[in-house]
Amino acid sequence: MTDIIDFIRPTNAFELAAFAKDHHDTYPFIEPVGTELSGKSILITGASKGIGRATAVRCAKAGCAQIAVAARSSLEGVVKEIKGEAAKCGVESPLILPLYMDVTSDESVNAASKQLEAALGGKLDILVNNAGYLPEFKTVIESDPIEWWKAWEVNVKGTFLCCHYFLPFVLSSETKIVINLSSVGAHTLSYGASSYQTSRFANVRLNEFLARDHEDEELIAISLHPGGIKTDMAANFPEVLHFSLADELALPADTIIWLAKERRHWLNGRFVWSNWDLEEVEVSNIPMICDPVLE
Repeated sequence: MTDIIDFIRPTNAFELAAFAKDHHDTYPFIEPVGTELSGKSILITGASKGIGRATAVRCAKAGCAQIAVAARSSLEGVVKEIKGEAAKCGVESPLILPLYMDVTSDESVNAASKQLEAALGGKLDILVNNAGYLPEFKTVIESDPIEWWKAWEVNVKGTFLCCHYFLPFVLSSETKIVINLSSVGAHTLSYGASSYQTSRFANVRLNEFLARDHEDEELIAISLHPGGIKTDMAANFPEVLHFSLADELALPADTIIWLAKERRHWLNGRFVWSNWDLEEVEVSNIPMICDPVLE
């Protein structure tokens, strides 16, 4: 274990993990019952597989009215699964908008934004920037420069472009919520992870700027660590750390729905950990919410 901790160099990650009791799968407090996103519209990037796909399907269970799914690969599977989930849960089938989109391409994201504007009438309640990339862990000298930079292209530039083009639609809604996927890696110094972990650190800072730049427009921007999920993206994760990939896809998916179902100003600009017990987190923040009223 000492060797693993030295490999990870967790800085303040352990303190974050211990902020509340933890979960590794969904639980009753966050599990959708069919009304959480009733009447809402959502766009999820990286939605053809993994966390993005699971989130899109759970949005159907939450009663979401309009679900836009974006990815570079085929979206036929997730579209079929969304329809099946709605039927299984006895909720009205949502409008589903598949968008072929490369988050690293200005032209591609711009074109997708115009498609969404036409389909949804220029309003979007929730934007989930889920698309991500994790390169193989290598030292700076060993890293291929193109591969090293790809994490920044997807994780940082991709998040920026999606916010640049889709945020005007979000700000035209009453909900005004953006959820940006990051990672506990933003708070660690793992051996060979300079590409991924610095890009995820930048995600957290970019999220803070979204909250700062658009506070007068009442945007709620939240940075989310999804947990340790064994997705395709985790294929490049070092084998020594595979023990940490013990969480189920429903956990981040339902966490995203919980974060999106109502506006929580006390989470604006904050970093949230999917494994946290969110009932405990919410209760602990009641004094923070009440303080201005008491004054």
